[in-house]
Amino acid sequence: MNDQPEDFWTRVRQGWRVARKQAAAALHDAVNTETVRVAVTGLSRAGKTVFITSAVQNLLAMAEGKGALPKFDDHGVSDRLKKLALRAATSDAPRFPFETNFAALASAAPHWPPRTASLAEIGINFTIRRRHTAGLDFFKLREATLDIIDYPGEWLLDLPMLAEDFAPWSAETLKRMGTGLRAEPAKPFFDYLRSVDLDAPADDDIARRLHDLYLAYLFDARDRLGLRYLQPGGFLCAPPWPKTEAMIFAPLPVAPGRSLKPGSLAALFQKRYDLYRQDMNAHFFDRHFRRFDRQIVLVDVLGALHGGPDVFEDTRLAIQRLADCFNYGGRGMLNPFARGISKVLFAATKADHVPERQRDALQILLGRMAGADIDQMRDSRAVVRTAALASVRCTLDDRAQIDGRDVAVVRGLPMGRDKLVKFYPGEVPLKPPEPDFWSGSFFELPVFQPPKLDVKGASGVPHIALDDALYYLIGDRL
Repeated sequence: MNDQPEDFWTRVRQGWRVARKQAAAALHDAVNTETVRVAVTGLSRAGKTVFITSAVQNLLAMAEGKGALPKFDDHGVSDRLKKLALRAATSDAPRFPFETNFAALASAAPHWPPRTASLAEIGINFTIRRRHTAGLDFFKLREATLDIIDYPGEWLLDLPMLAEDFAPWSAETLKRMGTGLRAEPAKPFFDYLRSVDLDAPADDDIARRLHDLYLAYLFDARDRLGLRYLQPGGFLCAPPWPKTEAMIFAPLPVAPGRSLKPGSLAALFQKRYDLYRQDMNAHFFDRHFRRFDRQIVLVDVLGALHGGPDVFEDTRLAIQRLADCFNYGGRGMLNPFARGISKVLFAATKADHVPERQRDALQILLGRMAGADIDQMRDSRAVVRTAALASVRCTLDDRAQIDGRDVAVVRGLPMGRDKLVKFYPGEVPLKPPEPDFWSGSFFELPVFQPPKLDVKGASGVPHIALDDALYYLIGDRL
């Protein structure tokens, strides 16, 4: 049956109304919604789990008008914020265990939450009033989603490997293993390596033995000696794909450019090294890293100083290599992997372990540990900064008499103690120390107990300069 004319035009009008609504919704989403993905990582023991937990709780407290992030108040963000809520979990990655971590900090016996060893994320939705609307209600409110992605620093240290073939990577790695603190834990590996014929047909038992000895060296160097620049990172922290035989390899003394004998152990390890890089690229760098908008790299500079010259130089090398990887403005070898990241922040953590007058020195030292790479990044299209912060402030500034001198110290409660102590860490140098610096000694870095917190977190978490760091990373999007 043919439609009556009035029925036809009714459906046309309804169709236009639906189309207009859909077009208006699409335009609204395009103009008034935005997502910024901030990646948080850090070198070993830098405190990224605590950073994310404190950041989320302080953003929630800011939304309640508690003044937890003064920098946001100074720029009017708090006044324009209409709503803030945690987003539901997505299928991209497991949800960061924020509530569990904060419960540990705010428990009756406050303690530090365990480190996370895999990819995780948490999303925060902001509904915020625009500063300028041109008199149009359409532009009055905008919605911004902050996705915070937590991933192991060990994975980040694989980034330089993407530009290195097996032979040069092996040569550099073996050279480091034979010097300084590394030499002692690396000895079993080298002893066994000397008995192996690299040109002989590949033997599974020999390959496994070399891999296991190299793995034991990596864990000892990280967990006992506190070294940071250890590769592959996926050996220390489970990679984002199921482990296969392609991960059973180790560095070998093969000359760059040398043609390896087909079927030999050296050829097998070279093939597996290349497969490892392909897997890390496909499962992490391609799938996640290229989608990041902002990046913060947390560094325990004080821990590096206290660890001695080998640990300090190892940390310095790691920062320099990472700075080069993030130099996506045109000079960095790996700029295709960091091209989407518009801001990078290198942050020295545990700033509450030094008195206020030394915190600038901590930040300056971090910048100089990166050497010329930081300056190159500032000359390129990149926006990079350094900072010194404490995600959770555990101390107060104080004074003490040391060797007859009145010096600035910090006062806090070490874990397992029931009385506050005054702590003097020594003087933080403004540049990488000269050899005579190490003739003195710093006191052992204590692990301070977290401060007493409201179990509901209503007033936020005390910190040092966390608001500055967060505003640098996301303030322009709010």
